[in-house]
Amino acid sequence: MRNVFAAVPCALLLALFELPASALTTTVDREIGDAHLWAEQHLQTPKEPLFHFDYDHEDSAAFLSRCRAEASSRALDADRTEHTLVWTDGVSGLVTRCVGIEYTNFPAMEWTLWFKNTGKADTAILSDVQPVDHIVGGQTDKGPFRLLHARGSHEEARDFTPEETTLDKTVSFAPDGGRSSDGVLPFFNLSRPNRDGVILGIGWTGQWAASFEPVPEGMRIRGGMEQTHLRLHPGEEIRTPAILLLFWRGNDSLRGNNLLRALLLKHYTPRPGGKTVEPPIAASPHGVIPFEGSTEANMIEGIRNIAAHKFPVDTWWIDAGWNGTQDMWARAVGTWTANPTRYPNGLKPVGDAAHANGLRFLVWFEPERVMPDTWLYNNHPEWLLRPANTPKPWRYQENDKFHMLNLGNPEALAWVKAEYSRIIGEAGIDIYRQDANLSPLWYWRNGEAEDRQGMNEIRHVMGLYDFYDTLMRDHPNLLIDNCASGGRRIDFEIMRRALTLFRSDHCWDSVADQGMNHALSLWMPYVGVGAVIPDAYALRSGMGPHISLPFAYYAESDMWQKGAALIEQVKSVRHLFTAYYYPLTPYSLDKDRWIAWQYHDETRNEGLLLAYRREDCAEDHLRVAPRGLNPHKTYSLTDWDNSPPRAIAGKALTAGLDIPLATKPAAAVLHYKAN
Repeated sequence: MRNVFAAVPCALLLALFELPASALTTTVDREIGDAHLWAEQHLQTPKEPLFHFDYDHEDSAAFLSRCRAEASSRALDADRTEHTLVWTDGVSGLVTRCVGIEYTNFPAMEWTLWFKNTGKADTAILSDVQPVDHIVGGQTDKGPFRLLHARGSHEEARDFTPEETTLDKTVSFAPDGGRSSDGVLPFFNLSRPNRDGVILGIGWTGQWAASFEPVPEGMRIRGGMEQTHLRLHPGEEIRTPAILLLFWRGNDSLRGNNLLRALLLKHYTPRPGGKTVEPPIAASPHGVIPFEGSTEANMIEGIRNIAAHKFPVDTWWIDAGWNGTQDMWARAVGTWTANPTRYPNGLKPVGDAAHANGLRFLVWFEPERVMPDTWLYNNHPEWLLRPANTPKPWRYQENDKFHMLNLGNPEALAWVKAEYSRIIGEAGIDIYRQDANLSPLWYWRNGEAEDRQGMNEIRHVMGLYDFYDTLMRDHPNLLIDNCASGGRRIDFEIMRRALTLFRSDHCWDSVADQGMNHALSLWMPYVGVGAVIPDAYALRSGMGPHISLPFAYYAESDMWQKGAALIEQVKSVRHLFTAYYYPLTPYSLDKDRWIAWQYHDETRNEGLLLAYRREDCAEDHLRVAPRGLNPHKTYSLTDWDNSPPRAIAGKALTAGLDIPLATKPAAAVLHYKAN
């Protein structure tokens, strides 16, 4: 076996996995070794495919056994090796290609399955395509497997609620309506009954499906698109959802979640300009100005007020309502020119004002939804999809109300790439915010031919990725914000292209904000929302590495001083929100409870303790047991509301710390750093 640590400094490994040197050979190398052996067996040899499909009613194992097989590998960089397996059917011309990425500094790998018709006639039917169909072994006599997973975003206070399922029977998951995290998050932490586990991620910004089935050998995992039954025309090539597996050892499943956070931070986070992303601390005018009330004049006024007060934000955020001529923002979706009355010179003067005053410029768009009597609706109806047979919750989108720009249509895709790239460049947009307020599944499936089921979805999702990739190529410093009625499009494929700055349309609710931070931090490194008022409890409930602040920027008040002080506190610790995460209390939305959690950075010997006493909570203190601390170090502990700092031994901190809050509701933030 090759040395998987060759390109990884030992200090980095120790920091990454939060382990003392003595544990290196018992955990870190075993985890990476597990992943490497698995990659050798399944990504480097065509003998043990880890996927399944049916071709012309024949199982893929039998079909591929008759194909010509090739295998190759190449180093992409010091951290990644690409493995490619190719099967070519000499009869039909169908080429099946599995492209895998193995990480040398994480116990993880991903792969994507591709199909191409190189023949001169249509292929036979390709169906039941499951890019992962694999049995994870385990000692089932020691008990059932356990699955940790989460709700998705659904505009509810309980969005991203952590859930646990004992797998004593088959359990299946799929999102609602075609957006990848609508109702369920596409990440799963599977614990073996004999300890250890594996995290599954599905990278597909569409209608995926996954199932976990107990079998005598262990747990069978299947995942892919929910529906595929199609033939390929000559020259056509399609891809499947990408699959991510991450291996972890021990009896604490939280280790797997923290490895996932670190992996996503390192390899699945945008790097505008090739640099570490700087998520925005954004000022939004829409706390006092309605969407349809924004103008060139009042946007520039707000920017100048921020500059005059030296208010410590870095981004000016214009949301919906700047475009079209309709009297309601949602009716203008489909016209992407600025409102001629309110923005007579377009967006550029606002972008110029933002840049002149040291701010980035964030602007909202929604290219996929098209409403009646807009430019796209009137000029290119042939590019639009319409829904049919929608379930009751989505029926309001029918009857010529909502249309969807078909990103699978080559002409429509070419137009949207060129037009949006032009707008971004001319207006000087630094952060492009894309919304998607429709459920695409019922558009994709409307009128699909029997032998092309799934093709609309595949083409649209591939087009979406192409669109994002084009914008980033045309504007290398551009940051993309992934919004879809809040966070209904979170998956690892979209995460490598965009941040999610607004995880739920249920917002500005302190208890819900706390719950989402507590829950979503299990799965993602970038989690935050901000607050609508400059109040310590509200802002601390929604704080994270990125925040949105729709404050009153048009009047003289104590907001400027109070808000600035609160923001400076957040900025001083924002580097810690992406560190290892430890919940210190159970998740809860009950108003008579405390909730608390911790972010800990082993490399800096630094972290945060956050505790919230809610409005109906009778207990005036909470005792927590921080994790990850070095018992042999002394830490300087600073309470944001009480000074001066105090020194406390790591051993004493780990044994337990009392956090008092005399009032309610209230939030305590304690910063610690080793001396």
